[in-house]
Amino acid sequence: MEILNGLKIKSSLSNINVGYIVNGIIIKKKPKEVFVEIPHFGVARIYGREYIKGKDLISKLKEGDNVVVKILSLDDGYGNFEAEIQNIEYISVWAKLREYMEKKTILELTIKDVNKGGLIVEVENIKGFVPVSQLAPENYPRVDSKIKILQHLEKFKGKKMKLRIIAIDPASQKLILSERAAKEEEYKEVLSRFSIGQLVEVRILGFSSFGIFVRFYENPPIDGLIHISEIPEEYKNLEDHFKIGDKITAKIIKIENDRVSLTLKDLVEDPWVAFCRKYSVGSIVEGKVVDKSSEFFAVVECEGVRGITLEDLQKLELNNKYNFEIIQLIPNEKKLVLKLKNEE
Repeated sequence: MEILNGLKIKSSLSNINVGYIVNGIIIKKKPKEVFVEIPHFGVARIYGREYIKGKDLISKLKEGDNVVVKILSLDDGYGNFEAEIQNIEYISVWAKLREYMEKKTILELTIKDVNKGGLIVEVENIKGFVPVSQLAPENYPRVDSKIKILQHLEKFKGKKMKLRIIAIDPASQKLILSERAAKEEEYKEVLSRFSIGQLVEVRILGFSSFGIFVRFYENPPIDGLIHISEIPEEYKNLEDHFKIGDKITAKIIKIENDRVSLTLKDLVEDPWVAFCRKYSVGSIVEGKVVDKSSEFFAVVECEGVRGITLEDLQKLELNNKYNFEIIQLIPNEKKLVLKLKNEE
């Protein structure tokens, strides 16, 4: 690959396909057609509509000049590739867009138009698309028909939205943006405060055939799903037992990126959650020795969770209680390492 204004241009390839943007050299200019050598692959021909479209740019070029072309067809009928000339300024714009994506730049853009699939914006005069799935929870259309989705999206036309580029393909002129990705760090910071197994209060937003949508956190808004399989059988007829706006207690069973899955079954908080909320590294806890079968460590139970201690094993008696200092505590791995607290 060569780099042109920061954009990767395919020049050293094992094959060449329609849509590829490649480097070449003008080897022949004729009236209404130009021939460009694509090193190692053959010759591309620019003619017809593509010649007319690029006429102004072509008029400034001469034989021997380096150019960038886009492959439109693998055969023009005479053994050449069909191609169109690429404006270097246009390529530079795509290079800038790629830089925005790689640096995770947050862009504040005006919504130009909408369709049932999402929102349409412009970045550096290039049209971009924000799929419905990439909207933040507070803007996601929780309706069940294409007409209602479109009506919901129409509200954003003309408004500004903070977005981040998540996918780019100059060859197909694809530019995909995300509102959710623009809030990624904010979501991560909030969700780092919660643990799997924790009980939380959530607000019901809506229902579907596969579960209950809930607002897990209010500021910033983060939503969750209680899947139908995580709802007790006696409550499966959802709208008979729950109402939109109700606040209910649920248990976290999965945290993935900005998505939270919850359950209404077995609503007993994981003892590890309660323990980690109460203690941290350096805390002193009382623990009971419950296993000394290993010569390398002893198992200690503290307030419903089990950890190990690796030192002073000869001082410990099975079933006796001692004070320990926490020297390692990793909630997600349910790992607790303790050290016997020697009395002064």
